[in-house]
Amino acid sequence: MESRNPELYCSMDFKFTRNLLPGMFLDYDCVIIPGLGGFVCNGRSAWYDEENEEMVPPSREVIFNPNLTHNDGLLAQEIMRARDLSYSEAMKHVEDEASSMVVQLGEGKPVEIAHVGRLYSGDDGVTRFLPDAELVRVLRSFGHARIPLSKIVVKSVEKEEKKAIPMHTPFRVKAARVAAVISVPIALAGAWMISDSSNSNTLLSVFPSLNTEAIVSTFIPSQGSGLFNASPEDTFEEIEIQYAPEEIEVELEEVVVEFAEVRETQINFLIVGGAFSIAENALKLAETLKQEGFTPTHHFQSHNNLNLVALGEFETEWSARKALEKARKKGRTASWLKRL
Repeated sequence: MESRNPELYCSMDFKFTRNLLPGMFLDYDCVIIPGLGGFVCNGRSAWYDEENEEMVPPSREVIFNPNLTHNDGLLAQEIMRARDLSYSEAMKHVEDEASSMVVQLGEGKPVEIAHVGRLYSGDDGVTRFLPDAELVRVLRSFGHARIPLSKIVVKSVEKEEKKAIPMHTPFRVKAARVAAVISVPIALAGAWMISDSSNSNTLLSVFPSLNTEAIVSTFIPSQGSGLFNASPEDTFEEIEIQYAPEEIEVELEEVVVEFAEVRETQINFLIVGGAFSIAENALKLAETLKQEGFTPTHHFQSHNNLNLVALGEFETEWSARKALEKARKKGRTASWLKRL
């Protein structure tokens, strides 16, 4: 960057950065002033405040990183759109205002950018940023107020366990079944003999019909027959009774199979190593990061057509800040934290 008159720089009111930066903070995650540093905008989605029982609107926080000095061309593009200038003319305005800021900070003077905030050099020589109160108010809630929202308590109703009650057959029911098994054949045989027209003397001698005279058999067994020699005590009629099998109900134990819940890791934070409007530059940085031991990932932002190269993806802010500290110790001092 060529040397210019310092007195001219101090008289500038930074009209381009003053007019364009507040709107760019809403559209872009990082805006770089070449040679000075970059403004990083971390957004946060709406969230629920359990302690106060309120729904908090979305917000954005702007921080300044003096290590982001590489020109990303975003400020020049906004000047081109606002003033209908060529890229070289727009870059000249960017360099003039950036040089003026660098000179003032080098002299120990703070840089006041209206509606944006104040840039000043700390005791350690590091440039710091104090945002404008109105800008903080706008980015904190985008003009929305908190919404009171009480919790909805859902009471779980426990289902009563249904137990299987085994059914036992009473003894009288079993006896009735046995009687039915015996009585049905006898009743059928009796009905057949009453209605039989063959006049069988043998059967009718046992079950005489209503209008038939009983005939007594004259058969006498011989002396040697076993039937004749048998004593009255040894003679008996054996009746085999078959019981209907009792229904046995087996209660099966319910087996509950629990499946472990597979929880997907949600990416909420990125450690950005660089943002490029040209995809080839992003690929070159990714190859360099691989050689340094990182596992870079590519993220394209459609709202500003920027290719972000991330050094890592993280779920919690704590883990992301720890990894950011390690990355800067390895030499990646220009890396910054982005909230998704």
